[in-house]
Amino acid sequence: MKQIREKLGLSQNEMGALLGMPRSSAGMYEIGSRALSNSQLALLSKIELLLQAKLEIKPFEKIKIKAHQDTAAMIRKMEQRIEKAAFNCLKLKRKLTTLKDNDAKTQLLWAVITQLKLETPESTQLMAYLNLLEISCLEKIDNCGPHQQAEIMFRIKMLELEQEAAQLIIDEAKASLYHYIEK
Repeated sequence: MKQIREKLGLSQNEMGALLGMPRSSAGMYEIGSRALSNSQLALLSKIELLLQAKLEIKPFEKIKIKAHQDTAAMIRKMEQRIEKAAFNCLKLKRKLTTLKDNDAKTQLLWAVITQLKLETPESTQLMAYLNLLEISCLEKIDNCGPHQQAEIMFRIKMLELEQEAAQLIIDEAKASLYHYIEK
């Protein structure tokens, strides 16, 4: 009984249920502490004969197997995940472009401010305004500078890697699914 159970990949509980007995009894039958009834022996014999016959599942039946349905559902979820990651990646790439543009403008403004401050007398209204613009530039650098750009590039790379990994999983799942269907 144990050999048949193991060939089928069943637990003692599942084998006991198949033969119409409680799990605690299944263990006792396996070690020979109890004898099987005639109907249980007949069913066990029938299962053993079926195992020796090397049953073949037809392709259209394989598609109906729950494991294949679960694999197909997982593939759909992974494809949706790839689409979401691609969309988020596109949004981040646009944001990165905007950050780079703003950073370039800010650096240009900083250079202009720096040059004007060198040429402007200290106690003028222009100097006061240049000091305010300088503070504004520092705030802009905090919002669009290299550290912000690096963070966005990191997130983009992570999304791209997520897409690649998900595609590998999909390809492997499809290959195994088609392998079973072709048999």
